[in-house]
Amino acid sequence: MKRVINKTLNYTAITLALWGLSLSCLGQTERTVGLFTNAEESFNGYTLFAPVSNETTYLIDNCGAEINSWESTHRAGMMAYLLDDGCIMRAGKTSSKIFIGGGLGGVIEKFSWSGELLWTFTMANDSVHLHHDIEVLPNGNVLAIAWKMNSAEDAISKGRDPNNTGLNVWSTMILEIEPTYPQGGHVVWSWDAWDHLVQDFDPSLPSYGNPRDFPGKIDVNYEALGGTSYAARDWLHANSVDYNPLRNEIMISVRGFSELWIIDRDSSSDLKYRWGNPMAYGRGVEEDQVLFQQHNCHWIEPGLPGEGQVLIYNNGTFRPEGFYSSVEQVKLPLLIDGEYPISADTPYGPENPEWRYPEDLDSEFFSQNVSGAQRLPNGNTLICEGASGHLFEVNEMGGLVWDYINPVSIWGALEQTTSAFGNSVFQAQRYAPNYAAFTGRNLTPLGEIEINPLPSMCEINVAPTCPGDFNYDYVISVQDLIVALGEFGCTNCSLDIDGDESFGISDLLVLLSAFGTSC
Repeated sequence: MKRVINKTLNYTAITLALWGLSLSCLGQTERTVGLFTNAEESFNGYTLFAPVSNETTYLIDNCGAEINSWESTHRAGMMAYLLDDGCIMRAGKTSSKIFIGGGLGGVIEKFSWSGELLWTFTMANDSVHLHHDIEVLPNGNVLAIAWKMNSAEDAISKGRDPNNTGLNVWSTMILEIEPTYPQGGHVVWSWDAWDHLVQDFDPSLPSYGNPRDFPGKIDVNYEALGGTSYAARDWLHANSVDYNPLRNEIMISVRGFSELWIIDRDSSSDLKYRWGNPMAYGRGVEEDQVLFQQHNCHWIEPGLPGEGQVLIYNNGTFRPEGFYSSVEQVKLPLLIDGEYPISADTPYGPENPEWRYPEDLDSEFFSQNVSGAQRLPNGNTLICEGASGHLFEVNEMGGLVWDYINPVSIWGALEQTTSAFGNSVFQAQRYAPNYAAFTGRNLTPLGEIEINPLPSMCEINVAPTCPGDFNYDYVISVQDLIVALGEFGCTNCSLDIDGDESFGISDLLVLLSAFGTSC
């Protein structure tokens, strides 16, 4: 069994102790799937994941017991999220004769807590096809990634090298979809990478220019090392989308370029910022590349440790040191006016991330595709090593505190003690027990997902009661105040302190009176 090993000497003993504790707690060494470790330092909550090759989405507690599940007629396509009303929004997969590649989607579905299909939207034709990720906006609309078909003739007219064009080229679109219940929706905003191109191949075309002089534009002829097996078509291969309501910006993970991009939702302008591989715009060499076919680029949410910075699962495919994965936390450069600075000659900063797991690259930690990471309220990080269905949580120093192997494959639940196979997971999300979605819900554990589970002595680490600890880190701090001010005036919400089913002045006074204290 492959294990996550932290090579920081100070935490080797801790990691080994936790491993021994997990074996003692669970009482078995034959375990192949399900829960392996749930240390006291783990962040207690409920983890949502959608096995890539299966139609079911699962919610489990920290002991690996199923809390709820949702059945679809579509396999994951790829992401699923739990909304604050107890519904899930998920991407589903539908077949295509035209768009063939990893992350194929085509369908968006919303299910109630009880499993009722409330809304479905399909965009899967010969011209446009949804794929990979979605993002639910504050207004209830949904951001989605889509492939758009462009003919070879159109590509050549944009300056694409005919020798690397093939039959067609797919561009990346970001769509904002306004749902119409119970089925369908309207595209109310869109951004198409095809409208923001530059090229230095054909000087007779309007798009001609040196890419290094236009860092906000996309080189239509650039292909990163390794690319994809279908790079001539899916040359960008975006795989995640995230929205920042404080800046009204959208972040896109572009695996084909080994970059993250930021665009402005207010307009359909060029890129505001890009990072990870300055060779993509002619301002770097191989030694400057930091990202390698990454997934899950997103802002750390307000109120969480590292808020406003970016968390990335760096798959590490074609990394010069070897095919090793890592999780990177990046502090974006921002000027007072909110712009991202760049000089005339150098690439966008920073040169290096603020934090990385593992501190030293580890050959035992690698996922060629899928995967993601999430910062938790207590400062830990939940990591999805997706290709192997491996979900685990580490503390700030990299120590392993929670460890789980997805026990579901294309054929359904796997039997405990048999080898895990076909159990990849795109990403996973953990939600705190005080998340609004759980208010009034039956959260009784339904037992482990795997067949013939082994006896377990695992116990949930119940956090102490602490009114006003909205981010669940066991201390009343400025992070809780930020959360409170963002939801001030809400009704029937989980932020209520004084029991009147709303958050107002009296609740704020209670929070301020406890400011700086720990639970």
